[in-house]
Amino acid sequence: MKKVIRMMVLMAALPLVAMAQGYDGLDAAISNLSRGFGNGESRAIVAGLGESDQVRLQFPGLIEESDGFFGRDQASYLLEKLFAATKPGGFERLNERKFSREGQYRIEANWTIDRGGRSEVVPLYLTLQSKGDRWFLASAQSVSKK
Repeated sequence: MKKVIRMMVLMAALPLVAMAQGYDGLDAAISNLSRGFGNGESRAIVAGLGESDQVRLQFPGLIEESDGFFGRDQASYLLEKLFAATKPGGFERLNERKFSREGQYRIEANWTIDRGGRSEVVPLYLTLQSKGDRWFLASAQSVSKK
């Protein structure tokens, strides 16, 4: 009987665990974002989004419809489209700063991409937001070099 009750409790808690997205700590967040933008792995990036969260994505001049707030599935689709168009080749963190009062961590980076056989370095700005002991991607924005 105790096993049945334990199993029922575990089954009831499973949706809560599945909904608890986000990065498990700041080091994991930085590692996933570096891998995601450096190698074009959208899954590593969207791992930092909760089921009901919205992330600000803005990549002017790189792909269309990339300025706005997007849910997890939309962000995944948009990032796949972005990586197909830009062929990421590197991610170098330049400046990082924690804003404890706001519960934010901001990263400035150089993102190396290949567009049409031409290598280009694009400034990239990422903002993480803490919720409890987890970190969530709040925004990812590049600067246009028109």
